[in-house]
Amino acid sequence: MESPQTPMGGASMWSCQASPPTSGTRMCGIGCSINVNDWGELIIRKVVAGGPAAFSCEIACDDILLQVDGVSVVGETPEEVAKRIVGPEGMPITLMIRFRSFLEGRETWVEKVVALIRQPTVHMPERLSEGRVGVGVEVVSDERRLEVKRLQPGGPSATSGKLKVGDSILKIDGHDVAREGDSLDVGSLLSGTPFSRVSLLVASPNSPPRPVYMVCDVLRGRCSG
Repeated sequence: MESPQTPMGGASMWSCQASPPTSGTRMCGIGCSINVNDWGELIIRKVVAGGPAAFSCEIACDDILLQVDGVSVVGETPEEVAKRIVGPEGMPITLMIRFRSFLEGRETWVEKVVALIRQPTVHMPERLSEGRVGVGVEVVSDERRLEVKRLQPGGPSATSGKLKVGDSILKIDGHDVAREGDSLDVGSLLSGTPFSRVSLLVASPNSPPRPVYMVCDVLRGRCSG
């Protein structure tokens, strides 16, 4: 069952405007904001298009934040965590996150360490954070699988390198492509609200199937982290 999100204060957006420089060095964050849910977990409330978190292709809304630079932040307030996040521009930072996957048709939890670089947020039109967005692939049905035929330049799949042309998508969030076949609405399954997750089971030529966790995002030209 998904944890309800109840606003309980929350840190301001982590951007270079959020924490003014104190020693001549520009201070920046990672382009997202945090809140606390009813379970006391720190969650990513918003990811800003054009920020390091967005460009990383790894951070999604509702991810649970466990560590910053190897230090547990469990039990801290969003404001305390924000102080750990904001730092000199260009300084690397690592986050440990936990997120849900429905790849096997049931809820499981995945933990991942993500490396980012503190940078100013690049301005992008607000419309890019509205509506449904995808993972930046074009696929064709090929018997018992979906074959990746094209990666959209600058999209999440091409930018992250997680998918390649010729890869076979075998499952999408627990939906078995071979079993469900033409009844699948592939376009809907491979898209979602901005910075939501899609879990895939993918097989590359001459390689065993592997889980791939994509973040639905807008097109962009670079990936930081």
